[in-house]
Amino acid sequence: MNDTYNSEGYFQEALLAPTGFREYDARWVIEPTGENTPVGLNYVGVRTLGLHLGRFLNDQLDAGRRIVVGHDFRSYSENVKNALTVGLLQAGMDVVDIGLTTTPGAYHAQFTLDIPCVAMVTASHNENGWTGVKIGHRKASTFGPAEMRDFASYTLNGQAEGTNNSRAGSYTFNATARDNYIDSLVESWTERFRGLPRLKVAVETGNGTAGIFAPQILERLGFDIVSGNVEPDWTFPHFNPNPESVPFLRSVETLVSGSGADIGLCFDGDGDRLGVIDDQGNLVFADRVGLVIAKFLEEQKASFGPFVIDVKSTSLYESELNSEVVWAKTGHSYVKAKVAEVGAVAGFERSGHFFFSKPLGHGYDDACVAALTLLWVLCSAKATDQDWSLSHKLATLPKSFSSPNRQPYASDETKYIVVDKLAAYFEKRESLAGKRIANIRRINGIRIELEERSWLLIRASSNSPNLVIIAETFDHDGTMLKLIDAEVRTAVKETGVDIGRFDSLAEY
Repeated sequence: MNDTYNSEGYFQEALLAPTGFREYDARWVIEPTGENTPVGLNYVGVRTLGLHLGRFLNDQLDAGRRIVVGHDFRSYSENVKNALTVGLLQAGMDVVDIGLTTTPGAYHAQFTLDIPCVAMVTASHNENGWTGVKIGHRKASTFGPAEMRDFASYTLNGQAEGTNNSRAGSYTFNATARDNYIDSLVESWTERFRGLPRLKVAVETGNGTAGIFAPQILERLGFDIVSGNVEPDWTFPHFNPNPESVPFLRSVETLVSGSGADIGLCFDGDGDRLGVIDDQGNLVFADRVGLVIAKFLEEQKASFGPFVIDVKSTSLYESELNSEVVWAKTGHSYVKAKVAEVGAVAGFERSGHFFFSKPLGHGYDDACVAALTLLWVLCSAKATDQDWSLSHKLATLPKSFSSPNRQPYASDETKYIVVDKLAAYFEKRESLAGKRIANIRRINGIRIELEERSWLLIRASSNSPNLVIIAETFDHDGTMLKLIDAEVRTAVKETGVDIGRFDSLAEY
């Protein structure tokens, strides 16, 4: 824990740890978590952040003075947003506060209010004690690595300190943004579902912010909802709302199996990521969900595409789609930017971020839009086909075995060094798990692609002190996953890198 925490200096000195400025957003521990990461932010630091953000947006990026701010459902999030707002006002920004919202709700407000900039206070799926800010200076766009590097340097060097404003900032609270977002989705999707049969849908939000939005949207569109833990509770008494967390997903499996639901949907803490459980109560990794959606969209229009996928995604996109497939680095900012760059109709990220361009969406990641698109696929199939279930659609794809998203601890200061050492180790190899290495992608960490489409990815998490280790194999029984797992452990041992424990694949 930082020495400044719980001291007189906590209220006088800005605590703003450099490691909080990440690849495409900012995240710090603001209250003790009991984990390895120390407290790295206080409210003086948040005000300093807001002052520099306002100056940076206006003076460095010429993005103007108008900005939308909102916050997620955590006990301290409104205080963080208020401190950030004070700093923005100090910088002369005109702040429109939309209050409690999801991250897509804040993005949506940029469009409806015609405001270019956004600062959404959220820790997303991080454990309690974390907070952060997702920042954008254009609609359907959030800071990428270049903007984050420049903003971090600008802030840590105190370049906005002691400067005078040419004008005073203003503050407005907009109480209608939440209803406008919900109404907009219901209105835009009503016609697509007109005349289609509906499904029984199990919904789990893990007591996070999305519980205020997703169930209402689905009920208004006529779906039969089976609710899990959808009442907001900032203590998260059941599990952390993370669609890549096994306890979170297992709860939805139980909800589906116990209710006879046609599908289970789970939403992360700030509502921009979606997890899916099929009608048989089996978890479906988001890259497979994206592939089912992409195949449907191809059927809707013969020359559809391209589609963007991240480096954590299944290799089946390239073999199963007729459209061009464009690879991107993992991270909502990267995939979102690539969707816009190549004019893709959609982008899919294995972590559960889904990006849909017009007419389905505005190009940003929105778990409610992703859920509606998947339900549109299934309802359309149910109207014409006896074999309409998600489990059936998945069964028509080539069978593969995918590991969970394992995230052993690696400090923010060392995680990229660790990845480089492991990459150097594997780049010298000609084979892995008895299969020839056919290709290596260094877009993001190292993705080792083997003959017959199997692969292993090792990368550094962009928003937490962890590595990310994922593999997919196309053998007949999944044994190859365990062979890859053993070779990764050997690599860790032989390179001497310092990382935390990660579960054996035998435990899943």
